[in-house]
Amino acid sequence: MKVFPTLLAASVCFSCVTYAADSAIVETTNTSTYVLDQENQRLADTYARMLRYYDQRNFSSVRSVRVLMGNYPHHVEPILYAAFERYPNHYRHIIKAAIDAEPAFTREIISMALSLKVADPADIVRIAVEAEPSYAETIVATVDQMDPAQLDNVVRVAVMTEPQTADSILRSNRNAELSKLESVLHTVLSAAPALGSYLVDTISDLIGSNDADDTAENEKQRAIQLIRSAYNSGGVDEQQVELLAAKHDLTDAELQLIYQN
Repeated sequence: MKVFPTLLAASVCFSCVTYAADSAIVETTNTSTYVLDQENQRLADTYARMLRYYDQRNFSSVRSVRVLMGNYPHHVEPILYAAFERYPNHYRHIIKAAIDAEPAFTREIISMALSLKVADPADIVRIAVEAEPSYAETIVATVDQMDPAQLDNVVRVAVMTEPQTADSILRSNRNAELSKLESVLHTVLSAAPALGSYLVDTISDLIGSNDADDTAENEKQRAIQLIRSAYNSGGVDEQQVELLAAKHDLTDAELQLIYQN
């Protein structure tokens, strides 16, 4: 496949952008720890030559990544490998440029940034959510899949970066184990307590089980645990707790179980 000459002939219409903050970014990328397969290594070498070519024509790293991603989005892995290797100080701008160019490939872009350890996962999430808030649940889920220990931290960062992402992040975890869902709910509301009144309906929907065989008793227990988690986070007040309790037919004794913790 003649990627190099084809790409050289591509028409370029992006504006150059200068990022003064680049010099202050600590170099963290270490592509030598990441192994490409033979075909992707060949492509990465080709894209490395392309990046040198663009440098000679005074393209910024952002412009170069946008051009490459725009023309060959299915080559996310070798393009980003070459870009992070050539511009290790520019990881923030590379991630944003790649997502701006091809948001549908956000999962793959985040996976590469995490695999290459270009920055702390929370920093990667912040950059990505700022670039494309509508993919917040995908971004968080990608980190959760690759490094589950980071989940609470990246949920907090995502919600603090773009509070509007809270609903989609919660709903995307609806089928998670109850203890995990409790933790995510607590983290969301602890990060942004003011969202509590807006998320009451979401919390109510999370209580409803998708399991057709689930019993009413199990759903009540689920309601107690999730409402307790929301209340303990400081995100919902007693009036909202009582509203949720009534909606899910909790007794006064069951309501007291929420307040005891």
